[in-house]
Amino acid sequence: MSEHPPTLLIVYLRPNHIEEACYHIDESLTTSGIAYRLIAQQEERVFLESAIPFVITHIEKRMVFALHASLAPKAINDMALLVTTGLILGIAVKGEIVLNNPTKLKRLTQLPVE
Repeated sequence: MSEHPPTLLIVYLRPNHIEEACYHIDESLTTSGIAYRLIAQQEERVFLESAIPFVITHIEKRMVFALHASLAPKAINDMALLVTTGLILGIAVKGEIVLNNPTKLKRLTQLPVE
């Protein structure tokens, strides 16, 4: 049997917020019972697209975590709170997430496509 690939959590943040962000990410994932490990990180200069025609850049750090369980709703809410407070710039999830009510998802997937 092949092992299920891990869910990837990609976090975008400012390099000067890394310690505080990592503390909150760790707290969020561990209280949700999700084991994880950092598998990659990269720092790069990115352009702000909303500033066109001006060229404005900032340094952004990207951290990729491999989760050993699917991302739970509580952890998603905690991460969203970190985005709204400005501690992290954003997140992306590649893999599975746990939904509170799978029947709602089933109904949504049965909607006719126009």
